[in-house]
Amino acid sequence: MKRNKIAERLFAFALITLPLVSCTEDTMDKINADKNHPQTVSSKFIMTDVMTSTALNAVGGDFSTYASIYMEHEVGIDNQTYNAEIRSGEPNLAATYNNMWGAVYQNIRDIKDVIAKCSEGGIEEGNDVTLGIAKVLYAYNYALMTDLFGDIPFKEACEYTDQGTPLYMQPAIDKQEEIYKEIMQNLDDAFVLLNGTDAAATGSMGMQDLIYGKASNGKIDAEKALWQKAVYGLKARYTMRLLSKSANPTQTLNEVLDYISKSFTSSREEMKFAVYDGNNQLNPLFDFMYSRAGLGASQSLIKKMMDRKDPRLAQSFATSWNYNYGQPMEQATDPAKIFAAPNGNPVQGTMNYDCSLADWAITAPTQLLSYHELLFIKAEALCRLKKNTEAEAALKEAIAVGFANTAIALESSIYDWGIEGEVDLSADVADAYFADNVKPLFDANPLKETMVQKYLAFFGASGEAVEAYNDYRRMKAMGENFVELANPNNQTKFPLRYTYGSSDVLSNLNIKEAFGNGQYVYSEPVWWAGGSR
Repeated sequence: MKRNKIAERLFAFALITLPLVSCTEDTMDKINADKNHPQTVSSKFIMTDVMTSTALNAVGGDFSTYASIYMEHEVGIDNQTYNAEIRSGEPNLAATYNNMWGAVYQNIRDIKDVIAKCSEGGIEEGNDVTLGIAKVLYAYNYALMTDLFGDIPFKEACEYTDQGTPLYMQPAIDKQEEIYKEIMQNLDDAFVLLNGTDAAATGSMGMQDLIYGKASNGKIDAEKALWQKAVYGLKARYTMRLLSKSANPTQTLNEVLDYISKSFTSSREEMKFAVYDGNNQLNPLFDFMYSRAGLGASQSLIKKMMDRKDPRLAQSFATSWNYNYGQPMEQATDPAKIFAAPNGNPVQGTMNYDCSLADWAITAPTQLLSYHELLFIKAEALCRLKKNTEAEAALKEAIAVGFANTAIALESSIYDWGIEGEVDLSADVADAYFADNVKPLFDANPLKETMVQKYLAFFGASGEAVEAYNDYRRMKAMGENFVELANPNNQTKFPLRYTYGSSDVLSNLNIKEAFGNGQYVYSEPVWWAGGSR
């Protein structure tokens, strides 16, 4: 009897405590979960990181810094930038661009993750707008890479198993021509997807969209429309990039104009990263100069500005510790009073020369695709079509918009080195500059002056030096020498492309073979610039 009662009590106790044990195990699972390293992250948060990295690393980082040296927007005066300036090692070393090589391929891996999540069968299937944005940035990052490096891993790159291991340990190299076809296809696919909605439970990007979230006030219809305008703008840029490969240049130029007509209508619609706050987020050119101070004012650039009495000259350059860039224009145009670095042969050392206020533009936005770039492309297309009256109007507007972009950078500079008064690069100043100094040169050679003015507009803190570099190589492929560079080392050692990153040169036999000793950068243009790879 006693044993039976004890057994009944034990059985009842077990029934009562069983749920408690189960509950305790669930609680322990939650406690032991690593919340700092979640297994799944919503696509909109991944895309925020991609946008940030694309702006800071891909557009505004080392790629742009080195392009600014090769294009003589700046002069490299210390350590790696000095070596790049004098062409000693840096342009042909695998280590030079390795950090950015890895950063952009990480962007691509993250974007592929988003594409998988938001595509059919993915855990965020139905988020078509997010998928469309991902495809735009997929095309953008790959275009940047192939423009700079030529033939690169594409089809087998950043492919992973469900367990997170690489599917291809040594991805093959794909031809630039084929990569460009995929770039254009992704932009076309993106445009269609951007007509859809974000129907998955995770919802739309909203303010996680650091490019168009604020500009659209978080309203998805406005966000979609802005991204679609960016698609048209990018198609205009890349179509013009391939002009030398066109079987029908006239048709191609008209396609460019059609794309531009459907793209941005003002600077408010630009594809830009404008979230630098001067504290945790800094413009990447400022970040480089603050930590390295490895750039000086370029004699080549200064001469072009002097020849045109460019009002940006006296407002952009000043130093309190040596010379007089802050002086009125009539004094700033005296070569004897200008202390810019000689291209190709500077004295090595930080702060040996004057530098631009734009180098210290701590909150200036990074331009992924600017309105003034599209206006310059429009002016170029019209020049090539012999529609000079229309081209003149487009160029005049492009210069005014470019002036406004420069003003934003100068106004965000943390230093005031002797420049008196407010920055004045207003529309009236731009119009006077055009009438007095640009128009006579335009009338003499419309296409040349258009390309020179575009080159000048790309100088500064916006990260547009790579596009100046792309333009220069594209024009060379067509036998044009509109932007004249002064570095004497260019006679035998102008970098026609960037070298592959050392991480892949060391680990991927395909890349190692293509890299060789790195000297190919001085002899082999990329495909769209007349080369074979």
